Amino acid sequence: MRVFCAVFLLVGFVATIASADAASEPLEEGDAIDLNGRKAALRRLETLPYVESEYTKRFKFDSFDNPKLKELRERHRLDEVIAPGRDEFERQVLLMDWTHRQFKKFGRPSTNCHGALAILGAIDDGHTFFCAHYAEVLVSAAASLGWVDRSLALRRHQGVNKNGGSTEHSVTEMWSNQHRKWVMFDPTSNMVLETNGVPLNSWEIRQEWFYRDGTNLDFVIGKERKHYRKSDLPIVLGYFSGFGELTLDPDEPDKYGFIGYIPNTDLMDAGYDYAKMFITKDALCDGTKWHVRVLPTNPAVDPYFPIAQAALSLRAVGDKLRVALKTFTPNFKRYETRMDGGEWKASGGDFAWPVHNGANRLEARTVNQFGVTGPVSTAEVEVKE
Repeated sequence: MRVFCAVFLLVGFVATIASADAASEPLEEGDAIDLNGRKAALRRLETLPYVESEYTKRFKFDSFDNPKLKELRERHRLDEVIAPGRDEFERQVLLMDWTHRQFKKFGRPSTNCHGALAILGAIDDGHTFFCAHYAEVLVSAAASLGWVDRSLALRRHQGVNKNGGSTEHSVTEMWSNQHRKWVMFDPTSNMVLETNGVPLNSWEIRQEWFYRDGTNLDFVIGKERKHYRKSDLPIVLGYFSGFGELTLDPDEPDKYGFIGYIPNTDLMDAGYDYAKMFITKDALCDGTKWHVRVLPTNPAVDPYFPIAQAALSLRAVGDKLRVALKTFTPNFKRYETRMDGGEWKASGGDFAWPVHNGANRLEARTVNQFGVTGPVSTAEVEVKE
């Protein structure tokens, strides 16, 4: 992509924890259970873990109470923007597409303004912006709808531009409750990348590009979800007066060599927390200088901690099963559970599950203050008569 890009980023916080009776060890899928003479078995346990690490502790998320989020959502009718989406992921793609289409001039910024509201106002005044501003708008637009999106800074692994353009780029990663993972959204290119229909995060894209030759990558553009392969590059994304064609060049994914994570999403109120930024890279980057920051030991895992989960654990306590829930959910409101396919009900984080003879099914999820529900955790227990 022939782009002159600077880079900005962010992410968030929040954890609600419930304690469980420590009289027994947490059960694992397949365990046999003795409930004071009643025999049972944990047939299924599907849940995302609760993770607390030096990386989760770095993040600061925008707040439900921030009046600027409400203003952004209402002024730009973002509920209407995403309404046609049939599921959460389609709605997130629609928001990315909307962000991409707001920008009328591309190139070096003609004004030094930051924050989604200010940027969108400056677009109406005829100002020029580049990739960092696209990312900034998408991060706050997502936050206004109750989703968590974080900006990432990318840099070419060898600093060599085969086709010209910038060595750096800004993208975002949004948490997908539907896919139960972080997903890369590039609002400048109006693009997500997938393999076999599964959207990828930035590290997964990096590994596919550098170590599997990118042949499995689908470059999926816009709300129309047009699919392209590596052999289709370059792709013309649009034309901007005074800049020319904005293109997705054949070497565009080279910018995933270095990935920088800036851990705050309150972009309309705070500056970028570069001091807490951390970076992932490997030996491909040797010989290229960039920011000196903390390097996660496991770059495929450490930056990709789950959020919005209802991390579910079970313990056998006497003749009962005890349920404990934990979560790392920005703007957490409550847990909800349902039993045997019944209605969802508000729940505490520590309670007894009254299992009956036969098959039992428990589902748990979080709800944030925006009304967005997290991924569903499921436990299935069979009790013998």
